[in-house]
Amino acid sequence: MALIILAGVAALGAYAIIVAPLKAKAETYDLTEIRKLEAASIIYDRNGDELSRIYVLNRTPVPIKDVPQHFIDALTAQEDSRFFSHDGVDYIGLIRAVYLNFRAGEVTQGASTITQQLARQTFGLMEKSYKRKIMEAFVAQRIERQYSKPEILELYLNRIFFGRNFYGIQAAALGYFGKDARDLTVEEAATIAGLIKSPNNIEPIRHPKRAIKERNYVLDRMVIEGSLSRDDAESLKLKPMVTAPQSSDPRLSYAFDKVRQEVVALLGEERAAIGGFQIYTSIDKDLQRAAETAMKKRLAEVETRPNYPHQTYTQFRGILTDWRSKINKHELPADTPRPLPEYLQGAAIVMDNSDGSILAMVGGRDFIDSQYNRATDGLRPVGTAFTPFVYAAAFSKPGYFPMTPLADEPLSNQRIMIGGFTGILGEWGMEVDDPKWSRQPISSREALVGSHNSATVRLGERVALEGGRLKQDFKDFVKRAGIGTELRDYPSSFLGASEARLDEMCLAYSCFPTQGKRPAKQHLIQRITDFRGKTVYQLDEKTLQPVRAMDEIAAYQVHTCLSEALHRGTGAPSIEYGLGDFPAGGKTGTHYEFKDLWFLGYTSSVTCGVWVGFDKQKTIYPGAFSNKVALPIWTDIINASTKGRTPQEIDPPESADRVEICRVSGLRATDYCYDKVKGPDGVERSVRSTYYEYLRPGTSYNTTCPIHTGEGLPADLAAFHRAIVQNANTAMMADANKYVNIEPVHLQDPIILGDDPYNSEKPVLRARPVNDDGTPILRAVPVDVGEGDPTEQPIIQLKPPPPMKIEL
Repeated sequence: MALIILAGVAALGAYAIIVAPLKAKAETYDLTEIRKLEAASIIYDRNGDELSRIYVLNRTPVPIKDVPQHFIDALTAQEDSRFFSHDGVDYIGLIRAVYLNFRAGEVTQGASTITQQLARQTFGLMEKSYKRKIMEAFVAQRIERQYSKPEILELYLNRIFFGRNFYGIQAAALGYFGKDARDLTVEEAATIAGLIKSPNNIEPIRHPKRAIKERNYVLDRMVIEGSLSRDDAESLKLKPMVTAPQSSDPRLSYAFDKVRQEVVALLGEERAAIGGFQIYTSIDKDLQRAAETAMKKRLAEVETRPNYPHQTYTQFRGILTDWRSKINKHELPADTPRPLPEYLQGAAIVMDNSDGSILAMVGGRDFIDSQYNRATDGLRPVGTAFTPFVYAAAFSKPGYFPMTPLADEPLSNQRIMIGGFTGILGEWGMEVDDPKWSRQPISSREALVGSHNSATVRLGERVALEGGRLKQDFKDFVKRAGIGTELRDYPSSFLGASEARLDEMCLAYSCFPTQGKRPAKQHLIQRITDFRGKTVYQLDEKTLQPVRAMDEIAAYQVHTCLSEALHRGTGAPSIEYGLGDFPAGGKTGTHYEFKDLWFLGYTSSVTCGVWVGFDKQKTIYPGAFSNKVALPIWTDIINASTKGRTPQEIDPPESADRVEICRVSGLRATDYCYDKVKGPDGVERSVRSTYYEYLRPGTSYNTTCPIHTGEGLPADLAAFHRAIVQNANTAMMADANKYVNIEPVHLQDPIILGDDPYNSEKPVLRARPVNDDGTPILRAVPVDVGEGDPTEQPIIQLKPPPPMKIEL
């Protein structure tokens, strides 16, 4: 009796100390919140202007009368077999769960009823503790007293998460089987009911085998509960898992859908279900609109080409109209899947170079037709848009720079194997219909500017290949640049045979206008506040700090090449498309057989990437170079990006040495590097034909131009010029020895007064001690210990004394 009394006192004490306060707190919850499934969240642009109101969670509420009875049978058999008889807490199930957990020595069984799950998700009772379970039970009992069983089922089925961002039975039915909830078959109902315990690990699109296993378990439970016969269950178990996904939320665009996905990833599915958030993004709404318009307009122009061989966007609209008409006329079964688009697709991203914030994102031509975001999820061969990283890796090494000569000759395709194992490597990357080789050495600059593939492969073999496979240091270099997708371990990667995503290509290209630094990562969301205005997420300051990705001089050297590639190389048609007059750089990317087209480029402020192709890879049309298809889209977008972001000149690194180069010879320029150019008035003028390269300090490149010889100069000056410009490895002229005794002139004063139109190097003037008569003072020269013969005595030579004049 004493033990019983003691146990009773302990129980009363525990109730008073623990249970009673929890019961009292349970009474404070407002049960009307159960009907508030989610408040709309507001998306703001980078300036704080409202962009859109969306539901973070993909949910379409339906009344309980639209849910078939066999789904309710499947749900209760799986989740809560005594749902229609308990008061919110299943005491029998609770005792069984405690017993089984005690036997197992760990928590293997739950005992939450449907009503308890509804309470947990409505009021955010997510803590894993016994106090939370007690609170959950008290709230569930209150719900049972206030709402009927059908109402509880309706509230539950419209709130529960079914995986893949599907919330509620209607979203799950459309998302997995392309039909309304009322049209679900028994096996489909069992499949969806089986997802509840672990939605993302079981969902049938990615994990059909797991989904079949759980479906069959639910069918067995239905047999045990008497809602399905054994024969019917066995017959249904034999059916394969057939899904027909269909979007259920037409209000979103690719950018807003990405925002929604990131909110769920940042806050968690349960917390995101509350809604009512203010989501502050980095989107520039005007630039976003311009990017979407450019994509639709320019691809529509491609589809108007004569004899265009593929489905067009307009034709697909007709196919959809015909499908809807036949469904309405019952000429097709109601569950006939919606036709999938097969027209030409595109994607674009605009990124701020300073912090990686995404200013605009286009994942396809029409979000309603296809929710697949090609800007962030598409992995496609990048073609010759990859080649700048081969040059950047080379320029990072001693002895390689833009004037490094490369052989521009035909190359056996056995060495690279793009599109075949034999034959000659095609030069399709040159963006011309009749490519030709110069068959003589060209500079690395010209190879990159003109997209000479054979020269690029030769450079890649020299700096990044070992034993027929890519060197690890080259792979690491590319990964540091921002391309996280693994490279194919073969030489074909030099020409972009490896796949990459558009977002990581943009990140990597941002290294070139920023002297080798890039943002740590891209981001779309800057801050999130809840309905009370409390900040629930803030972008980490560390994310905004740039990281060193490559050598600053190598990055700038590649930039200067890409600037020329845009204006006189493979990107030159951008001028025809209306490219503004501002500093920029970029590179075309055409993959084999014109299947994937890229253009990546930048200004000092932003980096923009464009991809064009089909979801099922195929030739767009013969001769569909990227500078004909992707470049016009990029040009429109980059022009729009300059509004409010005026492009600035991209300065060279302070550590680089500036060297003037002759454009004709590619060697160091001399005073004679002028070309005769006839002006519009017919008058012939001499024009300086040079440009500046920026080289790594200590780079050995001293050969001067032998082509411009100063024709018309006096013979002796011309001979002198020829002598001094000879390469050290070349024999000197026979009469050049007459100049060997000429002493160099030491400049004592500036040689040009006023403005110098040639920006010539100026002498470094240093103070030099002199005697009264102007002759330089000789100083002692220190010598090392041990120099000379130690037995010798130093000889002191003094000037003879001046003659003495003796007056008598």
